[in-house]
This record gives sequence, C-alpha cells and structure tokens, in this order.
Amino acid sequence: MKLVRHISTVAFYLTRLIAAGYFLTALYIILCVAFNLPTLQHLPDNRFAICYPFTSEHFLLGAEYTAGYIAEMVLLIFLYGVFFALLSNVFKSFRPQKIFTIQGIRHLQWFYLINLLLFPLVFLILGIYSIEDYPYVAMITAHCIMGIFALFIAAIFEQGVNLQNDQDLII
Repeated sequence: MKLVRHISTVAFYLTRLIAAGYFLTALYIILCVAFNLPTLQHLPDNRFAICYPFTSEHFLLGAEYTAGYIAEMVLLIFLYGVFFALLSNVFKSFRPQKIFTIQGIRHLQWFYLINLLLFPLVFLILGIYSIEDYPYVAMITAHCIMGIFALFIAAIFEQGVNLQNDQDLII
C-alpha cells in the first residue's frame, strides 16, 4: 500500500500541474484574442497563431480566426483542465492512510459523471458542428471507458466505507 501512496502522490501533483497548464492556456487564449495582444498573429487564409509570451515562437495554431472556432478551442482546453483537476482529486483519494472515505467516493463520482455524461455530449455536439476533424468517436469511447472504471472503483469504495463502518461498530 505504501507504493500506491507514493505513486498517487506523484500522480496527484503531476495532474494538478497539467490542469493548471490547461486552465492558464485557456485564459491566455482569451486574453490574447480579447485584447488583440502582440502575441496573437494573423496568418494567411484566415488562420491565426498565438505565440509564447514575450516571443514570436508559435504556441498554438488556429485553423480559422472566427469567434466560434476560438470558443470551441477555449472550451476544449478548459474542459481538459477540468478533466485533469478531477483526475488529480481521484489520485488524492489514494494518498491517506484510510482510503475508503466519503470524500474519495465523491471525487470518483464527479470523475465518472463528467466522463460518462459531459465529455460524450460535448464531443457529440462538436462532431456535428465543428470544423475540426478530430476522432470524436474514439474520444467518446475513451472517456466512457474511463468513466466506467471510475464507476466500478466508486462502488468498491462504497463497499469499503460500509465495511469500515460495520467494523467500527463491532469494536
């Protein structure tokens, strides 16, 4: 169990860092576009690029400089920030000495609900209306598989909480 705690601690901090990167990237795109910062470059064929701060090196490339496309880009980046934040909470659930907790169940419930409901819905809508040609079916499938595994782990956690409560009553 010690190994699980160590791995979950590293994974917790790593996924928190990744989530922060996604959130900051979404905010950076919004700021660049809203204030037409010098890091926003207009490219031929109505394309655009957003550069790293204080440089002219491209960070993100956009296929179409329209409000809809930029909103779609920000939405997806923000949603993956949410995904990694929720995933970090799942890893956080495996860090304490007592892992079967109500809080751990809640973290898992949020994770499986987002993966089973929100992501498939968003990708279904984007698959119909988006100008990008992403493998939306594969993305929906991947999120559903993660959601189902999280659902199973949440059920195991609920059983663990019940067993711990029964044991506490006996002692």
